[in-house]
Amino acid sequence: MPLRTFFPLFALVVFFGSPGRAEEFNIYFKASPRLELLYPYSDPATLTLLITGADGRPVTQGSLAIRLDAPKPGPLFSTDFPFVEGSRLLEMTLPLRQGKAEWKYLFPIRGEYLLAVDFVAPDGRKAARTFNFKIRESKQKWFFLGLFSLALFVVGMVAGRIFTPPGLNGVKGIAGCLLLALGGLLSVMENAAGQATRQGEQFGWLEVDPATVGKPTSVRWRLGGDEQTEKSMALLALTIAHPEKDKIVFALERLPVAGEFAMKFQFTDGAEYRVAAIAHVAGRPTLRTERNISVIAAEPPVRAMIPAVSFFVAIIVLGLAVGRWSKLRATKTWNNRKERIERKKNPL
Repeated sequence: MPLRTFFPLFALVVFFGSPGRAEEFNIYFKASPRLELLYPYSDPATLTLLITGADGRPVTQGSLAIRLDAPKPGPLFSTDFPFVEGSRLLEMTLPLRQGKAEWKYLFPIRGEYLLAVDFVAPDGRKAARTFNFKIRESKQKWFFLGLFSLALFVVGMVAGRIFTPPGLNGVKGIAGCLLLALGGLLSVMENAAGQATRQGEQFGWLEVDPATVGKPTSVRWRLGGDEQTEKSMALLALTIAHPEKDKIVFALERLPVAGEFAMKFQFTDGAEYRVAAIAHVAGRPTLRTERNISVIAAEPPVRAMIPAVSFFVAIIVLGLAVGRWSKLRATKTWNNRKERIERKKNPL
């Protein structure tokens, strides 16, 4: 190929198809403790997003639009919060500080989460990336599930032996026991829907809309005062805590904001939460605002209860069948033994 033809083609490839232009920014995600060590409602994790340029140096300015989605429903067992599954958990925009953005978050359920990140540089350049990661269920919970299943099997087996007298009445007894067990399971798994005790009242500079499980809630903070003060830079610390479980479910530390901050956050269970904001403004005393909110709970949908109820009923049925079989076999063995004894006593 002549050089006069090669150089224009080479310039076009470099200009339009250079990997450096396609990857001007790199987005990295890190969790501490590591994701493999986290369990639902165990401890809050510090989540970090790092933005670097093509040269590997941290980007000093820009903003990150962050969206966190909950895992989708599983094939058999639902989580403790079925309305949370597949919903939006968090949506916020954070400025970069030393090339990174950090926040604390307590993962509510097991499964595969989806974290979408959009970066916008001051000059308008953009980059986006999506992270998928899994949170495993606690081993202790699986252990208790195994114990509960074993207890159901033993109850079914005992009931099968008790309600299996000789003759056809044993079948009726097993059916009656099965209906009682099914009714007991359904009553145990019923959850009363929580009631809203407060509406979206404002407290100081902190505003939280009425919260319902399964839906993101708007949380807003603003710096009060005159127009000049409202646009002042502040270092904001925002914390959402679960007093009943004595855990922090979300936290931002020393976030630089220009007078106000807003985000959408989902409260994942019907309980009392405490939202607190502490702002440090130059030349002014520390501003602290706090409010308690009651989250509206939701009764679990039938689709989330049917698989679990079916599984537990199947265990009881298996126990009933084993108990009935063992009772009939024991009865048959005893009758055979009696016949042998009778034959020895009366050989003729």
